[in-house]
Amino acid sequence: MIEVTFIGTGSAMPPPGRGNTCFTVRTEKLLFLADAGPTVYSDLQRANIDPGQIDAVFLSHGHADHILGFPQLALLAKFAAKAKPLQVYCTTTVRETVSEITRMTFPEARDIVQRFQWIELAEGPRQSHEVADDIHLTTELVFGPPYMPVLGLRLDFFSKGVSIAFSADTAPSDTFASLATGCDLLIHEASFSATLQRDVSPQMVFHSDARQAGQIAARAKAKRLALVHLSQLNGNHRRVLTAEAAENFKGLILVPDDGDVIQLDKI
Repeated sequence: MIEVTFIGTGSAMPPPGRGNTCFTVRTEKLLFLADAGPTVYSDLQRANIDPGQIDAVFLSHGHADHILGFPQLALLAKFAAKAKPLQVYCTTTVRETVSEITRMTFPEARDIVQRFQWIELAEGPRQSHEVADDIHLTTELVFGPPYMPVLGLRLDFFSKGVSIAFSADTAPSDTFASLATGCDLLIHEASFSATLQRDVSPQMVFHSDARQAGQIAARAKAKRLALVHLSQLNGNHRRVLTAEAAENFKGLILVPDDGDVIQLDKI
């Protein structure tokens, strides 16, 4: 089983009905969370996922809509009886940030934070880590803002022959297209619409529109593309976003709602 649940699909200022972008991946061995925005605790519960059961968290970068829910997860871990400490994959800067936020907002949880298994990721070349048996996490610096380094993510499930790639807050990136090569599901931000927001240059704010996400998916030769990180202006325009991405990408295109679930090993 490789079950992907889109916990949130919105941007930093999401449309009504959408939380900040994050998702979980569940297998028989692992419950993995990618990013943890301010409402992640309640969003997980709405998706019928127990936050206390999460085994590993990946934090792509330090923007508030990707990390501010971490203190609640830390507080929960203090009281949840788990045999293994929570694994946290992030850069040194993000570790320092979320640890300090937790200390300031939930000082009673600072001891458990010190006992987490921190896997510190470099703000640079590609690197891989074994998350569980036959499950590898690979990251690489992508084209995000210079003041806020962003890591792209790839998860490989070798025993299933399945892979997932995730791009948060990034302009179109050759590095990420290479990292995502041949993946079964590419989860890519589409903060803008080339059709609805003609006066916006996404690259100027280190984001992408749906057309650019389709270009990256095509270059990566991905099988499926999911468009997330939707803004107030494009959050209710599924057909427009799909059409833009389809200009270059001929695979399956999804514009998921919060709570949507797909099982990659059964499609």
